[in-house]
Amino acid sequence: MTIKLTPEQVEIVRAGLKSGEFRTPGEVISEAFDALREKVGASANPADNGARREAVREMLEFVAKNRVRLEGVSVKELIHEAHRL
Repeated sequence: MTIKLTPEQVEIVRAGLKSGEFRTPGEVISEAFDALREKVGASANPADNGARREAVREMLEFVAKNRVRLEGVSVKELIHEAHRL
């Protein structure tokens, strides 16, 4: 397979190599594909995103209702407490 990069993409590869973070153009491209895979995976299941939004909303409501300080408290603990009420 042959892939032709746009001038902008070539510059991204060059910048990655120049930064020293990557040793070969293939490493830069692999990192880009990994990022794409994560992005597609994150948006592939909208139900998961909706559940996360709902959990955050519940946490914020709990904090506001109970005037809880967030210092030293994990999100998981807040959500657990919200479900106990």
